[in-house]
Amino acid sequence: MSSAFRDFLRLLEGEGQLLRIQENVNPRFELSQILKEVDRRGGPALLFERVSGCSFPVAGNLLGTRHRLALLFGTSEEHIVEEYERRRSRLIPPVVASYAPCQEVVVQEEMDILKTLPIPTYHEKDGGPYITCGVLFAKDPLTGQRGVGLHRLHVKGKNRLGVHLSNPPISQFQANAEALGNPLEVAIALGVDPVILMASIVRMPTGDKLALAGGLRGEAVEVVRGTRVGVEVPARAEAVLEGKILPGVREDEGPFGETSGYYFRDRSHVIEVTAITHRDRPISQALHPMTNEVVMLAGASAEAELLRFLRGEGYQVRHLHLTGGTSRPHALISLRKKHDGEPKQLLYLLLSHSPWIKHAAVLDDDVDLHDPDDVEWALSTRVQGDRDLVVLSGLPGRSIDPSTRDGFGSKVGVDATVPIQERERYVRPRVPADVAQKAREFVSRYLKEGEHPPHGHGHGHGH
Repeated sequence: MSSAFRDFLRLLEGEGQLLRIQENVNPRFELSQILKEVDRRGGPALLFERVSGCSFPVAGNLLGTRHRLALLFGTSEEHIVEEYERRRSRLIPPVVASYAPCQEVVVQEEMDILKTLPIPTYHEKDGGPYITCGVLFAKDPLTGQRGVGLHRLHVKGKNRLGVHLSNPPISQFQANAEALGNPLEVAIALGVDPVILMASIVRMPTGDKLALAGGLRGEAVEVVRGTRVGVEVPARAEAVLEGKILPGVREDEGPFGETSGYYFRDRSHVIEVTAITHRDRPISQALHPMTNEVVMLAGASAEAELLRFLRGEGYQVRHLHLTGGTSRPHALISLRKKHDGEPKQLLYLLLSHSPWIKHAAVLDDDVDLHDPDDVEWALSTRVQGDRDLVVLSGLPGRSIDPSTRDGFGSKVGVDATVPIQERERYVRPRVPADVAQKAREFVSRYLKEGEHPPHGHGHGHGH
């Protein structure tokens, strides 16, 4: 039976964006390093068809480029954020499925996570294999509210997982259950519709992320109740781990090479897995923490959510970009300012509102946020440190940032805008827009013919 996950794989293959790897690949280091190397080269999505020690394949690097993210939303690369915002404005609640492919096979006795599913070990000093794109589902024992999140999962035994609960709402659900002396029932879905994976990391403490995913996909997500837990999961997931977070139990978890580019370890909660269900032949998914796929997966939704927030506060923000290579802590904002104090007001608001934004720069709307050279040029010619910097201390930061102290640190904002009364001094040398367009078209014709001028044009080689 079809699924949005498999449909997306077929779409990528039809677009020449999926490479099937038929050689045997070791899940210990080798698979993850291939993912990283392909990402570094801007390569295609991968389907590892033969993984040592397991009979099931692994997909990875599915959303590693803006082109593939645009394919997911059926739009152009330039309009990803706008399309996300359009779809996000209409939430569609999930519906109960009449059939659940994710429960075609049920393992409840003598289970062994690593013998059932291929789980990579990503780095040489990692504490063990890690599930990096398992979507965690739980319910608040006090209110019944559904929680959905993406939390790293350390495979510590045949039926034991360490889970780093650093973000709400599931961290609060666990605290509520623990206060009652009870375990918290959870389910972990693997191989889900990419929009479910994307919705799982949206900052949405009180909303239903499955309703958000329904809006993003344009139809309701079908869900099914677990075989041993009272938690609903996507019915068309490739595999599901059911279990419970044990109350009062903390164990060493990690180290793990995190999105920050450093190893991170913690004393974390523990999940006891009570059942594994999956499709007849499931396709697992791996998400390398230090690749562009993390930026793509989180970036578009985070940009749209921050745009919504800032515009709602009255700022005329034209564009917002979370830069690659930093896993989202650096933000660039294109602002059409009304007065010279407005950029600093925006920076104070943004840096105090978003714990994961560490550094931010506000630029005029003549700067292309996606052109690093244009951004560097603006920073070098429009900023004076003694008047344009905003430094906020003692604010919550990301737990995986090694430069924080006890989870708190400093944030820096830069006002890189031109003073309104001095704009005449900052006029950029340009040509008319129609001439610029004609030049682009002219050069494109040459590049399409082998990136060299046709014979008889330009300089010869002196034969």
